[in-house]
Amino acid sequence: MSRLKVALIGAGFIGSIHAARWKMVEEAEIITVVDILEERARKLAGKYRIKSFYRDFREALKNEDIDIVDVCTPTYTHKEVSLECIEQGKHVIVEKPIALKLKDADEMIEASRKNNVKFMVAHCLRFWPEYVVVKRIVDSGELGEPRVIRACRQSPFPDWAPWHNDLKMGGGVFIDMSIHDVDFLRWSIGDVVEVYARGGVLKRKKATAYDYVHTILRFSNGAIGYVEGSWIMPKSFPFTTYLEIVGTKGVLKVDNHTTASVKVFTEDSASDYTFIYKDAYYEELKQFAKSVINNKEPPISGIEARKSLEVALAAVKSIKDGEPVKLPLKGDIFD
Repeated sequence: MSRLKVALIGAGFIGSIHAARWKMVEEAEIITVVDILEERARKLAGKYRIKSFYRDFREALKNEDIDIVDVCTPTYTHKEVSLECIEQGKHVIVEKPIALKLKDADEMIEASRKNNVKFMVAHCLRFWPEYVVVKRIVDSGELGEPRVIRACRQSPFPDWAPWHNDLKMGGGVFIDMSIHDVDFLRWSIGDVVEVYARGGVLKRKKATAYDYVHTILRFSNGAIGYVEGSWIMPKSFPFTTYLEIVGTKGVLKVDNHTTASVKVFTEDSASDYTFIYKDAYYEELKQFAKSVINNKEPPISGIEARKSLEVALAAVKSIKDGEPVKLPLKGDIFD
């Protein structure tokens, strides 16, 4: 079988990461790269010996050989770019979040169904090795029933993407960054039924996008989650993540600065779970390619990604309204 032909749209930070990983996927090859900054597309194409590059993704789509489109463009463009690709019969993997509006997500999901193409959202945390181990431990019952969860994600503001200053272009820190934790917790703990959030624009006064948010999540099984997202850290501060799950039988914790292991504490013992390192970006792209080849549902469907977006949007609404927000969310907040 010939290799799948991939068009990469977006040659910025995440697009460069994806380009390197696609070169590792045996089942596929990038045949074109697109970026509105033509020189950036040219450089990425040259670095990875990609056959062609374009400034306009519509020009690239004229190539009928393209099987998969990898959308690595800014969040506010996800709907427009993904829909056009889907409607031309291309399988699409799009960066998280799926979109900024639930109605846009619905339109993307419906279009993929109508056009009979695979559609996946790149929530990479589900493929991160230590989080894969966490999911396995939670599912095994070793911790008992999860009761309290704490997750934080902290970094300086992403100056490489100034559109993140605008709430209606990027959604703010919780929609862009904390959605990683939201999606993982939904996957491993269960559905969220209520969100109560506090936060705002605490550091970048000219911005409209919230740069700090903390939330209390109430899950359908009664568990309580605390999720914090921060872009207010100084430029010298290293990207930092922390996850702790307290269950009825034990406690689990993992962070990205100590030795790579998942630590579990029960009444009788303390254990470190180590793992074989696997590149999460490679794993997600390879799994999407396999879903296309085998005609299977991708690991993270549009419907799954929509649910995570709904929780993140509810957090923004809660900050605006100053009160808890029950799910399902009624309407969009960016209209």
